[in-house]
Amino acid sequence: MVYLIIVAVIFLAELKIKDYIEKNKVMHKKEEILNGNIVIERYHNKGAMLNFLENDVKIVKTMSLTFFGVILLIFIFLLPRKGDKLLKIALSLILGGALSNIYDRFTRGYVVDYFSFKFLKKIVFNISDICIFLGSALTAIRSLFKR
Repeated sequence: MVYLIIVAVIFLAELKIKDYIEKNKVMHKKEEILNGNIVIERYHNKGAMLNFLENDVKIVKTMSLTFFGVILLIFIFLLPRKGDKLLKIALSLILGGALSNIYDRFTRGYVVDYFSFKFLKKIVFNISDICIFLGSALTAIRSLFKR
């Protein structure tokens, strides 16, 4: 199914990118690309978004697994049903991104973040974060327009 492929592509692509960043980029050294609009910077996030709860890794891991499990159950329930393609795509994006970040948390002890935008230089992201954000936004938009 295309939705499972989306999850797998996000996870595998991020695995490769994060491994590359870990092996080839110096921690906190900024490298501007695309006329300075994007900044590449290796960063380790031990907490949740914006380092929230960075000193309580166990809570972050538990919360991450719990939210992932809930979304996964909804996805499994929804997958065999016809229609609702937008929600299936949104959940695929969320699951792919979340799986990548959870994998980091449990194997590395932190999430590898590696880029920021010129207008948000102090916030460092990864593609998984963007996928989670986009999937969440699509879910919200869908809920606004669903009858």
